[in-house]
Amino acid sequence: MKKTLFLTLILSLLFAVVMANETASDPGDGPKDSPVKITVTKAPTDQTPDAAYFGVIAEDINFPKAQELGLSHNYGVLISWVSPESPAWHFRLQEDDVILSINNQKITNMAAFDKVLKSLRADDQITLEIFRDGEEMGLDMTVGARPGTIGEDVEKARIPGKKRLSPGYGGGGWVPMLITLDMTDVNNLISDGQLGFKEYRSWGVLQQGVAGKFPIGKGFMLGGQVTSFSDTKKKQNEADPRYHVWMKYNNLLGGVTLDKRIPFSKHFVGSLGIMVGGAYQEMEFLNTDSNYDWNVMPNTITGTNNTHFLLHKGYLTIQPRAELQYHFLSWLGLRAEVGYNYGYSLNNDWRVQGLSGETYEIQNSPDTTFQGMTITVGPWFGF
Repeated sequence: MKKTLFLTLILSLLFAVVMANETASDPGDGPKDSPVKITVTKAPTDQTPDAAYFGVIAEDINFPKAQELGLSHNYGVLISWVSPESPAWHFRLQEDDVILSINNQKITNMAAFDKVLKSLRADDQITLEIFRDGEEMGLDMTVGARPGTIGEDVEKARIPGKKRLSPGYGGGGWVPMLITLDMTDVNNLISDGQLGFKEYRSWGVLQQGVAGKFPIGKGFMLGGQVTSFSDTKKKQNEADPRYHVWMKYNNLLGGVTLDKRIPFSKHFVGSLGIMVGGAYQEMEFLNTDSNYDWNVMPNTITGTNNTHFLLHKGYLTIQPRAELQYHFLSWLGLRAEVGYNYGYSLNNDWRVQGLSGETYEIQNSPDTTFQGMTITVGPWFGF
C-alpha cells in the first residue's frame, strides 16, 4: 500500500513536470514581440537628437540571480530583454548577459549605466566587458540612434513577452524527516522481559538533519543530505537492583543527491531526484552498578556484572524522491518532499563492534531491514 501510494505520487508529479515542459516549449507561450503604438508627447530635456541607443532593457543584478548565473562579482547590470533589429541585437547581446564595464568604466549599477549612456552619441564605437555562460568576455559594438523622431508616433515598437522562469540557485535547510522504518526487530529485543524497555513506534521514527544543493546546469541540482535519530533509555536491573541498565538507539541515513528542477511559477518549483548513500542502525547497552575503584578495577572488569557493548548493522541505500518548494522571499521558502528509501544490508546479521574496528557475529540475529517511505516538510534557505 505504501509503495503504491508513493508510486502514485511520483507518477502524478512526473505528469505535471512533463506538462510543464511541453507548455514551456510551446512557441505560443514564449517571449513575444507585440506591435504597439506609442506616442511620445514630450521629449526629455536632457536628450539630444544624436543620443546613443543600445536597444536593451536592463536592471540591477541581485544576489540570487548572480548565484544562478555563477557571477562572483557584486556589481553589473543584467540584460533582461534585447529589442530586435537594435544595435544590441545586431552585435549579439542577449538576455542574461551582465554588463560589467563600458570603455573600461565599471558599471556598478543602473545609475552608472545610465550615466555612461548619456555621455555617448550615435555611431560611437565602444568596448564592453560582459559576463555570459560563466565566462567574462570583451565585445566591440557601435551604438545607434534612437528610432523614430521625438514627438512623432513610433510604429511597431516592441515590448518583451513572458520571461523565462528560473529553476533556482540552490541553498540548504533543516530537514525533519519521518521515515516509516519497521522497528519490529529492535522492539522485540529491547522489550524482552529481562530488559523491559518501552517499544518504539511501529510506524517509524522522526529523523532530523540538514540538506544542501547547488546548480550544475540545465535545471539539475547536485547536493547532499544527512539525517539521524537518537534516543537513550534507563531502568533498574530487575534481576539485581544494585545495577542499572542503559540503552541507546541510533540510526543515520545520508548520501549524495541529484535533482532535476522544473519551475512552475516565479515562487513555485518542483523536482524529481534520487539520493544514493548509506545508513546504519546501532544499539548500545550498559549494565552498571556505578561502583568503580581504581584499586580493584581488574576485579570489576572480570568478576562483576558491569558490561558494555555496541550492536551495529550497516546498509547501502537508494532513495527516489519528489520535491515541491514554495518561496515567500528570494532566500526563504517551504520545502516538502516524499520518497521511498531502499536499504541493502551489508551483513545479514547484527554485529558487535570491538575496540579496534573488529566485529563479532551475533548468532540467530535477524536480517533487520532499513527501508520505508520518507516525508519531509521544512524551511529552505536559498532558491
